Amino acid sequence: MAPEPLSQSRSPRRAAGLAFIASGAVPLLALCGAPPDPMLLIYSVFVGAWVLRGRTSIFGRRLPGPVWLHYFVLMVLVGFLTETLAWGGSYLARAEQPALLHPQLFYDLLLSPGIYAAWAVGWIVLTRRWRFSLVEVFIVQGIYGVFLEQQGAVFLKGLEAMPLGLVLWVYVFVVYGSAAGLAYLPVAADLPAARARASRWKIPAALVIQFVTTAVVAMGWTVFLGALGIAVPDPKPIWQAPLW
Repeated sequence: MAPEPLSQSRSPRRAAGLAFIASGAVPLLALCGAPPDPMLLIYSVFVGAWVLRGRTSIFGRRLPGPVWLHYFVLMVLVGFLTETLAWGGSYLARAEQPALLHPQLFYDLLLSPGIYAAWAVGWIVLTRRWRFSLVEVFIVQGIYGVFLEQQGAVFLKGLEAMPLGLVLWVYVFVVYGSAAGLAYLPVAADLPAARARASRWKIPAALVIQFVTTAVVAMGWTVFLGALGIAVPDPKPIWQAPLW
């Protein structure tokens, strides 16, 4: 049998890549709603970063310091972006009980390293032992988000509203997966240790370790802010005090 022409063998992959790139425009439809929802733009940013992945990886290698530090800082910065988009959606909706760390943007960003630094620590630990692809990081963090968002309320709300609950789960899955993938993308080839390997246990282990590091780092960040004498005030209505 004659081998399949190279152009034909590449066509499904090329079509999938083009479909993925085109999907990055879908979140723009959410901006046409009333009120607009900018949260899913994190997925559009992730798709754009994937398109430019070669350039971002080269830029990351030129930065001083170890790759794990690059990743740690990048994950915290991506967390700032994610929380700002979430805050923007809550502000435009005049949400009475916004799903944020704090309704005021300054304090929301101040508290956010307790979550996103935990993600970074978790993946730094995991990649010392196992090698994860970008898709696997996206999936793990997406599942983590479905179960952990609003302390499990999103998962339970989805169960109660089936089959429409699946839409809520997919929404959260995409947001969490995009945020984690956006930070991991530039370091995916360099962050895993040389001895890192594949294993059927790595996905369950990743979920457990992410849950544990979230609890530990979030608590540690709260203690750290308290030691610095930084007090987080009680929440105010987001439309009355949007920034602080």
